[in-house]
Amino acid sequence: MAVTKKLECYDNRAAIAHKGIKLREQRKDIAEKIEKEFKLSSVASRILAARGFEPNADLKNYLAPTLKNGLPDPRGLKNLKEACALIREVADSDGKIAVCCDFDVDGLSGGAELHHFLRSCGIDSKVFVPDRFTHGYGLNSDMVKEIARDGFSLLITVDYGTTNEKELSEARAAGLKAIVIDHHHVGDHNPPCDVFINPNQKGCGFADATLCAAGLVWYLLVGLSKALPQAKSISVKDYLDLAALGTICDMVPLRGANRVIAKRGLEMLERTARPGLMALKNVAGIQKEVQCSHVSFGIGPRLNAAGRMIHGELVIELLTTEDSRKAEKLARKLNKLNQERQDTEARIKEISVKRVQAGEELPWGI
Repeated sequence: MAVTKKLECYDNRAAIAHKGIKLREQRKDIAEKIEKEFKLSSVASRILAARGFEPNADLKNYLAPTLKNGLPDPRGLKNLKEACALIREVADSDGKIAVCCDFDVDGLSGGAELHHFLRSCGIDSKVFVPDRFTHGYGLNSDMVKEIARDGFSLLITVDYGTTNEKELSEARAAGLKAIVIDHHHVGDHNPPCDVFINPNQKGCGFADATLCAAGLVWYLLVGLSKALPQAKSISVKDYLDLAALGTICDMVPLRGANRVIAKRGLEMLERTARPGLMALKNVAGIQKEVQCSHVSFGIGPRLNAAGRMIHGELVIELLTTEDSRKAEKLARKLNKLNQERQDTEARIKEISVKRVQAGEELPWGI
């Protein structure tokens, strides 16, 4: 008790202010209203009040997000309509679509979303993932040459493309149409593509600029479900599990559209019928209610391991296969790769610690 009283009486605000740190107002009255109206604990209520929430509809949507009330209107996403029109044009002419995605969870889940949806619509598509050891991040010239050589009509990037002016110019010169779907900083970049979807670009009035690539792809599927006659029977809600993987693993703020996608996606992950996700949950030991931590520390690292250790295309196979036996085999392989990744990191850490202890000269930052 004495220790508790001592802690309660100690006031270090003066010391904190001296260091230039500004304390956030506690707003005790708001916290009490939140606690009473939403029947939350006092701790949770104080945290929400300190984060600027009021006891109103916005807080209700934050605590219990729904697709109906929590998602911004897709029509606000600049160039979404144009992207859907171009994809339909290619589909109507029996053209082939190349989906080029990054090798992290956001890019791979977004690429799997789009590829599976197009395939379900009877559209010929193939996923291309860069080899991080050979080409590094983003679109590369070798990929563009292969896509053009194999007779594709349209190239769609997922989770990169904003800064790939050179490669997109090469694609245009080769006669390829291009759609860029990205969420990274735009700055002065103006990618030479037919359609540019990035909520951070100038003139985009979309209500939520924090969507990751997998979230943006899900919005594209919403548009395509209306633009493509062959997509009328496909429910885009069925792709929220994949969108949630990218949303959670890319660590975008879980507010607004991201929070809705994450919540509904986690619910879908619990009862998913995708052989790949079922097998992945099994090797990760996820059996009960699926939470964000299961994705962040269980599913995510195993998906990331492919691109870090060998090649990300393994993940596309896993997330889009309809074969349960194949899914189990791929999931076991990812599990093994993740263990190898952990072992490699442990060895690197051990070497680093020994160097520090030996007193070797290290870079100034370390």
